[in-house]
Formats: sequence, C-alpha cells, structure tokens
Amino acid sequence: MLYCPHCAYLLDEDKVENKSSSYDLTKEVEIDEEAQIKYVCPRCGHLIHANLNHDEVKELSRASHAQVQRGNNSFASGMCLNLLGVILLIISLIFFILSNKPAKGFVMNCGEFYVAVATMVISVILLSFGIFKTVVGLRLKMHYTKLLKGLNNQTFVQ
Repeated sequence: MLYCPHCAYLLDEDKVENKSSSYDLTKEVEIDEEAQIKYVCPRCGHLIHANLNHDEVKELSRASHAQVQRGNNSFASGMCLNLLGVILLIISLIFFILSNKPAKGFVMNCGEFYVAVATMVISVILLSFGIFKTVVGLRLKMHYTKLLKGLNNQTFVQ
C-alpha cells in the first residue's frame, strides 16, 4: 500500500500491477533490487514512490490531517441528514395517525395521508444518504487517524 504524499491517496499497488505490470516482460531486461517503481496518483497527478524523505512525510501528514477534516465534515453532514430524516419520519407518523378519521376509519384519499406518504419518502431518502455519509466519514477519520499515529510514532513505512 502506497500513499500519495501530496493528497494522501491510498494506492493499492497489487491491484495496479495485476491490471498492467510496471515492467515490460517482453524485453530481456535485468531488474536489480534497487529499482524503484513510481506510480502516478490518479487523484492529483504527483508521483507516488516508496522510501519517502522527511519533507514528503511532512507533506503526507498535512494531507492526512486534511483527510481527517474531510471525514469530520462528512460525518457531521451525515448526522445532520439523519436528524432531519428522523424529524420528518416523526412528522410522517403524526400525519399518518391524523389520516385515521373517527367517523370513517382509515382514509387513504385525504390530504393528511398524502403528506404522510410524501414526508415518509423524503425521510427515507434523507436517512439513507445520512447513514452513507456518516459511515464514509467514520471510515475516513479512523483510517487517517491510524496513519497519523504511525507517522507521529515514526513507525510508518511506505
């Protein structure tokens, strides 16, 4: 696993090498142990390579902090969508209860029922997007916090 020091993009080199090898195997070329393979980051276009120097580690740390902040933002917006979805779900249940008329029983062609159905659909959409954004935000925060701990403890090796 290689990280782009510029934008902290995680590149899985095994998947890249399975798609197309970095070495041209049709030619008879001697590959020594010190050959360094460099990849181009699909997100920002900078070169990704192993054995980062001190400045690149600092740059990776800054990019990781930015990713943690993106995770926090995604988590916060997801929780906001979840809250709005729950509020609309409660309103939908209230209007669904109001569509039950004492004289006629449950009526499906009244305004209260239509409002209940509309708010229920909107609340389900908000809840699904909210749960998705919350999970994505949590995963980003956890992953890049773990990377930052490795960088701070100087146990990170690329």
